[in-house]
Amino acid sequence: MRTMKKAVLVILIVLPLFCQFFVPAFCSQTTGLIFIREDGSIEGTNKIHRSGDTYIFSGDIEGCYGIIVEKSDIIIDGKGHTLKSVPRLLPLGSWDFGVELSNKTRGNVTVTNLKILDFNIGVYIWNTENTVIGNTIIGGNVGVFLAESPNKVISNYIKDNGEGIFLGPLPDTHPVLYNVVYQNTFVNNTRQVYDCECTDPHTIQHLNVWDDGEVGNYWSNYNGTDQNSDGIGDIPYAVSDDDTDFYPLMEPVAKPIGDNSFFGTGLPFELGLVLSVGLVVVVICTVYLLMKRKRSKNVG
Repeated sequence: MRTMKKAVLVILIVLPLFCQFFVPAFCSQTTGLIFIREDGSIEGTNKIHRSGDTYIFSGDIEGCYGIIVEKSDIIIDGKGHTLKSVPRLLPLGSWDFGVELSNKTRGNVTVTNLKILDFNIGVYIWNTENTVIGNTIIGGNVGVFLAESPNKVISNYIKDNGEGIFLGPLPDTHPVLYNVVYQNTFVNNTRQVYDCECTDPHTIQHLNVWDDGEVGNYWSNYNGTDQNSDGIGDIPYAVSDDDTDFYPLMEPVAKPIGDNSFFGTGLPFELGLVLSVGLVVVVICTVYLLMKRKRSKNVG
């Protein structure tokens, strides 16, 4: 009986320690806006951690108003985690953004490996020389909004948005620079791409390249054929009145980011791992104490 009491005591000591030090890092919910400030600091969440110039997600962030990035020359690595909007009423004409690369930055920001769900605008880019690569962007009014150029949009899975990519107008003094968009998968967006038709005489449209010289993008509404079976459509895809993908892909090349939970349990992977380790520790301690008790009886 004394040994069993010891085992219970060990469990009562170990589990609170795990809950106190490990569970909050993965389970706390974030509400409101998240900021990556110009000085590199992070506000609004404990699920993004900085390592040098890389900002790394340590868990899903659900029920937030989005991330505003004010710092230049960084990488935001989602590690396959989810950034999900909280349903709410917004003032007329207002929008929420999954990741907004604000005009406070000088650009050169990479957003990668992040699942962005249900924001009005998944990624909003106000500046130049940024890269959006390897993300899943689903369920918004706009997947990627490019308000500046040049920028790169590569290997993203963009599905079920009002517009997959929105290209905003540029001032007529803007230099001749090209956005580069290739190896993306565009699926069932109401308009795969919308290139803003400029009516203001002092604005111009973006210039864009829709391939890397060998392959373009996958478009779910492409109806062309592939007679030589090289994986590239025989006829170009008309992206808009002014844009053409000369190498449209016959099969999706960018895949959606999968379930990042712990073996499908819905728990963040890191939390599931920590709890599993904790359980193993408890089981080992319990078995050890039971065996010790049995040996004591045998000796007696």
